[in-house]
Amino acid sequence: MLKIAKSVEYAFLGLKYIAENSEQRMISVAEISENLDIPYDLLAKIMQKLVRHGILNSVQGTRGGYILNQQPEQISLLNVIDALDQPVQIADCFTPSDCKRSADCCLKSPLTRIQGKINELFTTTTLNEIITKGG
Repeated sequence: MLKIAKSVEYAFLGLKYIAENSEQRMISVAEISENLDIPYDLLAKIMQKLVRHGILNSVQGTRGGYILNQQPEQISLLNVIDALDQPVQIADCFTPSDCKRSADCCLKSPLTRIQGKINELFTTTTLNEIITKGG
């Protein structure tokens, strides 16, 4: 079953919040955590990973926080997923050690095509689409 990790969901929500609220200021983890009801410690780790991958910039100090490093239309959902090292897979076929039938599976080929389409969607869908269509 295709499922996105909670950390990826929280990253999308946090990035959306930053994009919508950072016109003139940095946004703190505490503000995002409080307003979106996301666990502070987990969100802080997510934001650090997004900084390391160039999706966010951070500033330390009392007026510090986070701001997008790129325009929302330049950040693909796959960039975020990759930054968090949380691959989205529809089956265990893509990790041969997780499946005993991998070598002779009749489902592997069609599932590989489906996985390719899913990856394409994550590559072509941007943060901007979450902001403008997400409500």
